[in-house]
Amino acid sequence: MTASASTCDHGIYHVVVVALTSMVAGLAIGIGSAALGQAPFTAAASGAAALAFTFGAGMSVITHVSRHR
Repeated sequence: MTASASTCDHGIYHVVVVALTSMVAGLAIGIGSAALGQAPFTAAASGAAALAFTFGAGMSVITHVSRHR
């Protein structure tokens, strides 16, 4: 009996790593902004902006690298 070779696409792991990194960056920026005295809503908005930027930049890097393999 021969078993079929399993192929695994690790693309989902790249997306998960970028998502988790973005959440950590957004949380750190939000907490840091609040600790430095910004208003809570402004600190949350800063954290959300950092999360969105980090996720977008990370996905762009993943797309660029995977296209040039």
